[in-house]
Amino acid sequence: MLAIIILFALFACTQNTESVKPLKIARDVEFSLLPPESFGQSLSLLQSLEINYKGESRQLLAQLEINPNKITLVGLSPLGNRLFTVLWTGESLSEEYLAEWPFPFSPKHILADVQLALWLKIPQQDGFKIREIQSPQLRREILRNEEIVMRISYETRPFWQGEILIQHLERGYQLSIQTLQSNQLP
Repeated sequence: MLAIIILFALFACTQNTESVKPLKIARDVEFSLLPPESFGQSLSLLQSLEINYKGESRQLLAQLEINPNKITLVGLSPLGNRLFTVLWTGESLSEEYLAEWPFPFSPKHILADVQLALWLKIPQQDGFKIREIQSPQLRREILRNEEIVMRISYETRPFWQGEILIQHLERGYQLSIQTLQSNQLP
């Protein structure tokens, strides 16, 4: 019995599997996650994430795996403890995260950020448009009625090989992504 209680304490988390609805990424702006096959290749990335929110900075590691059948995003503490897992098949979305998740957005929103940043082509969606800027710095802007709600800045192409800075201007946080290791998957 004690082992069961300890097991529940170790995995005190929130798990949510839901029907796929667009994710609210800003006021009056919803993003429908893109199907895994739309990325166009299979890739595994180990990334360093830094999230800045309300003057506080948190660092974590993320393992991102993309193949035509699913996208898996696992967040780890700097010590290697699992903080969250998001699995997206194109038809179902599940997320599991620690109950004391410290941010006002869920891990599935990090997956949305990653898709908005890494996918070469984002199909037109209602409520926002995307503007690509090539110079002086590679940048992608998410606009609601010509107002920038998100700004994504890139260091290089392919996007995942350099640093990516995602600024949520309306929500007041930013996410910095640095790829530590990348592998093409079969």
